[in-house]
Amino acid sequence: MKGMRLVLVCTFAASLTGCTVISGKGLEEVAVDKSLLTASIPPIDPAVAAETLSDSRTVRNAVSAADIARVDSEPLAWTNADTGASGMITAISETRAGDNVCRRFKTSRQRFDGVALYAGEACTTGQGVWTLTRFSEDQ
Repeated sequence: MKGMRLVLVCTFAASLTGCTVISGKGLEEVAVDKSLLTASIPPIDPAVAAETLSDSRTVRNAVSAADIARVDSEPLAWTNADTGASGMITAISETRAGDNVCRRFKTSRQRFDGVALYAGEACTTGQGVWTLTRFSEDQ
């Protein structure tokens, strides 16, 4: 009789847990409270990322073609017709290591949403092709 009671208690307990699972919400039905979500890095808008990439290429081309002796006395203007952004490169410094050349620079970037200052570096690779190695907002 004691064995039968144990089987009934176990069966009853198992059936209760099954009921709670069946009657509970599925994962797809659970609402996420977005006020509780936090992140140290804001989500990246693909359109903004594409515009920044386009602007950085325009700046890279201006820096690579610049007469650096002239930029010290006269800022170099750049404009990106694709994004509507423009700016002034105010400082370029060049370093050489063998055949590799790197140019560090500072530039402004004006757009419809405001003005920002950027710092960057463009370097040549094996065949004299310029690559932007850094382009970030100057803090």
